[in-house]
Amino acid sequence: MNSDSEFSCEAATKFANEIISRKSRKHLTNLEVEVFQLCWEDKDYQTIAEKVGYSAGHITGVGKQLWSKLSEALGETVSKKNFRQPLRREWEKRCFHGSELPAFLVESPSFQSIEQNFTVYIERPPIEERCYSEILKPGCLLRIKAPWQTGKTELISRLIYYVAQKGYRTAVVNLRDATLEDFSNLDKFLQWFCAIVADRLELNASVEEHWRKSIGNSKIKCRSYFEKYLLPGESPLALALDEVDRIFPYREIASEFLGMLRTWHEDAKTRQIWQQFRQIVLHSEIYTEVDINQSPFNAGCEMALTDFDREKVLDLARKYGLDWDLEKVTQLMAVVGGHPYLVADAIEHLAKQDTTLEALLQTSHTVCGIYSRHLERHWRNLQSHPELAAAFQQIVLADCPVEFNSQLNQNTAMKLNDVGLVKLLNNSATARYELYRQYFRDRFQHNL
Repeated sequence: MNSDSEFSCEAATKFANEIISRKSRKHLTNLEVEVFQLCWEDKDYQTIAEKVGYSAGHITGVGKQLWSKLSEALGETVSKKNFRQPLRREWEKRCFHGSELPAFLVESPSFQSIEQNFTVYIERPPIEERCYSEILKPGCLLRIKAPWQTGKTELISRLIYYVAQKGYRTAVVNLRDATLEDFSNLDKFLQWFCAIVADRLELNASVEEHWRKSIGNSKIKCRSYFEKYLLPGESPLALALDEVDRIFPYREIASEFLGMLRTWHEDAKTRQIWQQFRQIVLHSEIYTEVDINQSPFNAGCEMALTDFDREKVLDLARKYGLDWDLEKVTQLMAVVGGHPYLVADAIEHLAKQDTTLEALLQTSHTVCGIYSRHLERHWRNLQSHPELAAAFQQIVLADCPVEFNSQLNQNTAMKLNDVGLVKLLNNSATARYELYRQYFRDRFQHNL
């Protein structure tokens, strides 16, 4: 599922594979998938070559062939440096502007070719209905938060499709599309922000010209650009901001930008033009702290995504053509719980008949398992935050839930809960999933 972002690496890979296979009648090779995903992570060809065990020259050639295929499928020239935005534009066009929908928006996909389908979406009532109701309210600020890879991007796709069918103008902006240069200062970031929203709405109002002719600071210019060019219209504007946590490391920009979003939401109470604006803010609970009093994160309406229950897992398995019963569901959930991505990844592998459930679970916590990237990303984040790593080590090495005390601070445990690594039980904490307990116990013991 998501992934990320979400328009996550996994979703982008599947979409790229889909449009290329429709054009050329051939799917991406395993090596091309590896190169695509590592390029998505901004790895250079030398690093990719070292990781996958080929020469840098060979990987460069694979990359050139990949971008050529993608260029042909998209109808425009793309390269390693710029492939994300053209791919996202095509994805959004198909999702939100009346073209053929990606398969993850289809409730009953054909299973004749699983490889050509996006992950099936499984609803989690009453979350969807509450979101549909909230997004129609004038001046809405809808916050969707959840740990990484729990279905936020899939939910936003459905929300945007929902309001588009009601005639709303829609724009989806992923902050990972911004470059390091865009994050160099607040003025450049807000110009990028205005430009990308205008581009999503297919408007030609020059940001540079507006900036040059307007008075006031960057936030005032950004506000006036929205009021003059983006908000006016016969229908409301729904703007979805994905992977907002991308801005958190740039603390000064984050403080000003997030405070601005909060102000715009509050302006809808007194100014009619801002009642036209509907904000959807998606973010993961991450390791960087943000002052919520200067952000949208304690304003508006918050939706926290939950894990799948047994019935939802069984529903997903059957939609992928697996003849499962609750015993199989219990076997999978004993390792990965109801984590949407972990469950869906296992089911997709099994639907392709790559392996058996028993074999998949036996290696699930190892570097050879299907979750290695997911687990490694959590490990890297922990290594950057020694306090959290030390607390989590204590939790996974214990044989029972660890109570809050001088060694396990409650606030630290809550942060680990927010990023999805532990679950809180009254005044104690334990690993959220058995998969995490096994993997991180091995990693910590190896590093002792």
